[in-house]
Amino acid sequence: MTAVATPRRPRARGVSLVEPVEFACRLRDEWLRTGLSTAPADRDIAQRAVTELYALVGAAPPEFVWVPSPAAAVEILRDDPDRPPGGIGIPPSGQPFRNWPLLQRLLGNKSAMRRRLIERTEPEREWWLRGRSLPAHEWSAMSPRELLAAGISAPRILDNLVHLPLQESLRDSMYRPMRAELLGPDGRRTDIAGYEQYDTWTVAFHDLNRVAGLARYRDDDAHQLDQWVALARHAGWWWPGPKRCVLSERPVAVHAEPQAVAWFGETRLHNSSGPAVEFADGAGVFALHGTFVPEWVFNDLTVERVLAVRNIEVRRAAIERLGWDEFIDRAGLTLLSAAPDPGNPGAELRLYDNWRDRTRVLLVVNGSRERDGTRRRYGLNVPVTIDNPVAAAGWSYGLSGAQYAQLRRRT
Repeated sequence: MTAVATPRRPRARGVSLVEPVEFACRLRDEWLRTGLSTAPADRDIAQRAVTELYALVGAAPPEFVWVPSPAAAVEILRDDPDRPPGGIGIPPSGQPFRNWPLLQRLLGNKSAMRRRLIERTEPEREWWLRGRSLPAHEWSAMSPRELLAAGISAPRILDNLVHLPLQESLRDSMYRPMRAELLGPDGRRTDIAGYEQYDTWTVAFHDLNRVAGLARYRDDDAHQLDQWVALARHAGWWWPGPKRCVLSERPVAVHAEPQAVAWFGETRLHNSSGPAVEFADGAGVFALHGTFVPEWVFNDLTVERVLAVRNIEVRRAAIERLGWDEFIDRAGLTLLSAAPDPGNPGAELRLYDNWRDRTRVLLVVNGSRERDGTRRRYGLNVPVTIDNPVAAAGWSYGLSGAQYAQLRRRT
């Protein structure tokens, strides 16, 4: 198994926050690698951690069932007679904690721990009001040392430089879409997959605050956090049950790229030649620049399939894979009019009639460049009553054509 080395903690020097905050940023990068890891699970460590979490709520060790992917867990979970059919639900009114169902006890114990950890990492609830603020684009231009010197509070720095990048990369760009893709409709039911069961981003944030010396937790909270850290580092997704715990292996392949505006290492899934995430049993998901797409976009891409897609982002990604010129030709779109884009100097607006579904499509060039320097083209559906491409562009911004024509630059 490939080991992930944790950066060494710096020695404390007086009351300066510079070294701990810089160290926390290095830990952020290490946790991002952990969240995207394809290393095989360490089953012994993971099972010991689960056993201890069960013990902390007064439950006996479960039977462990390992599966090659989250998708493979669905049938096992659905057929488990001991899992509550209605989901986790609300704890029974008036019942002592020891009498709650197992899932409620596990999540309740963790929620209580997290509330206490948050109090340690955010000692003042109004910390957003402390210290100076900065425009978003200036954050990436300054080091933690410079931000502290400029009067930005340490909690605000950690939220922007550490917590948000972990959340955007591991939760928003990976976990949430993967859950919907791999588990289908059942992925949104708490009796199949709970929100708490793969939260590397929050575990990482509390752990790195502790390791960097920026927070000190109660012994019992630190012990419980250790178990969640062990699971995040040494296993994939997992589903605790009253008598049986299902755990998934990690993927065998993960393909990611920096997000379009990656200030602090934020990533998104992307692979133009196959699955962006693939498991040993063949389960996987396809993603193009962070947009999750059906397998047919790679293996059976047709104009008819593209036009039938309701999701605008999926349709755009499919068309980009086919190529706009090819799509326009195959779909039989008719060019109605073209004009220079007043909001994007050097680019052209092209308005097409889409006779197939009685809409019109405005083809525009993105005002911002991609990381490779290119500018992506994308299509906007506009009302069939619009005949002028400048008016169509204005409509997309809630402006008239005359108002849009006065823009100096759009993004």
